[in-house]
Amino acid sequence: MMSISPPSGSFLKCYVCVSNEGRIWKEVIQCCTKNANELEKNLQNLQNALEKSHVGAKVICRGCNMQRYCSVSHLIQDRPEHQPLCQVLRDLQKVRKIDHPLLLHGKISNRTKLQFVISQLKLILWVKLGRPLTPREHQLIGDPAVCDVCFSTEALVDCDGCAGVAFCSAEHRQLVSDYHSSKDCQTLALIATPFRQLDVLVNIQHFFQSCPIKESHLIDAFRNATSIQVSNTPWTDLESYQLFATCSSFSGIASLCLALTQISWVNDPDKAVIVYIVGATQETLIYFQDMHLNFLFLQFPNIHHLELHFMGKTLGQMGEIGLAFNERTVLKHFYPLSFSQFSCVCNVDPTLILILQPDFIGTGNITQDLVNLVQKNDPPDFDWQDCLLSIIRTFGVPICYTSISRLKAMSDFTAINEIARENNIDVKRAYNITDNPYREILPLHNPDPLDLERIVYGNNYLEVVLTSIKH
Repeated sequence: MMSISPPSGSFLKCYVCVSNEGRIWKEVIQCCTKNANELEKNLQNLQNALEKSHVGAKVICRGCNMQRYCSVSHLIQDRPEHQPLCQVLRDLQKVRKIDHPLLLHGKISNRTKLQFVISQLKLILWVKLGRPLTPREHQLIGDPAVCDVCFSTEALVDCDGCAGVAFCSAEHRQLVSDYHSSKDCQTLALIATPFRQLDVLVNIQHFFQSCPIKESHLIDAFRNATSIQVSNTPWTDLESYQLFATCSSFSGIASLCLALTQISWVNDPDKAVIVYIVGATQETLIYFQDMHLNFLFLQFPNIHHLELHFMGKTLGQMGEIGLAFNERTVLKHFYPLSFSQFSCVCNVDPTLILILQPDFIGTGNITQDLVNLVQKNDPPDFDWQDCLLSIIRTFGVPICYTSISRLKAMSDFTAINEIARENNIDVKRAYNITDNPYREILPLHNPDPLDLERIVYGNNYLEVVLTSIKH
């Protein structure tokens, strides 16, 4: 199975083909524990799907002028799912008398204008559809097929190396050679690979050697801990991608380890280290599986008792799980509450507060806020402003947070400073906003259309602050 390597995915490929490819990959993985005949059958289906995915997507939906297919039959097959978005974009072009949705405000001349049009289209679709966009719709609108030089939508051919950028001519392909380096090409190839559709991690059982956390970074720390070297070309086969994604998943626990090295705390084997993970979601829990906790114990052998308190309104029911790791114990507590609600009913005395990508100001929710304003909806159930004051009033407790981009990091720190100033609270940086050496290594297209940083990473920036009453 591992010898079958997929081509890179691309916004110029047929949506149905790429979707089928991802579905069959999932079936192949599930069949690994089933009988050989079923596995062989799915492998053959996968091989056929991979061969078809090389076919250029020359058929463009005439309604939206954005979605691409390899054939009319796939266009017809996709019609029920694609129709709602297609109808909105069709009506928009008719009313504005334009030939393409991206021409909403005239010809696009630079990336800032492209991002502005993208944000406008997302807002229009959200309002007209009466619901948030699906991941597929976000990708179609947020990463449209345009020439990387002139932003034309005509006669596009994608980059052979990564399938992550496109060009309308050989001349424009040559123009990007100065900035579309081999490193950039590899980053975009990792974004475009169909393996990104598979949330598959390797469950690592054995751990070996710690590393100097302050001087290291995620890949080195992962290699020392697991004796696994991740590939430099993880998009080429499934096994390499799985190990790369598994290494990336250690970002959360490794960022916590780095934060612990930046603060003063008593490393007492008889005393529990208590970490509050505030604003937690189901996705956050992926960072705290058994293998990740083993990594933490490897870096801090004197920690014998660990308490993790997960706080987030979407966590479901309140509960507790106890785990044993040789001579060490872990207690996981789950609270479907905001921090402000928790602090009203419980004694607050953690070693550290950890917040992963909070977006305190809500720069990533601008579209949602505009939709609520247009539709006169109630504000969302959760708002960081409701509990940020409670968090910074935990005087003397280190507050560690990560951000997906520098813009988010700066806005998050601005939010903390603003609320602190209004409430006569001092804020001291224990670890300044900086590139996080333990950020995830799986790249992402920046989901914020107003942020010009094109490629971002989970937990990209890290900061640790301490608060106190201003004298």
